[in-house]
Amino acid sequence: MPPDLLQPCAGYTGPLPQSEGQISDALIAEARGRACANGRLEAVGEILDLPILED
Repeated sequence: MPPDLLQPCAGYTGPLPQSEGQISDALIAEARGRACANGRLEAVGEILDLPILED
């Protein structure tokens, strides 16, 4: 398993948004983090679905 697939994905970690622009930035950061996490989960799932080769 590639170690990068087991690292957390960044989401929004800033303070509570106070303006529309900050809310927009937070939403974009969360969407990117979610897409990153879902992509990693999909990759891990594909790895786990591979057949086990025995010697």
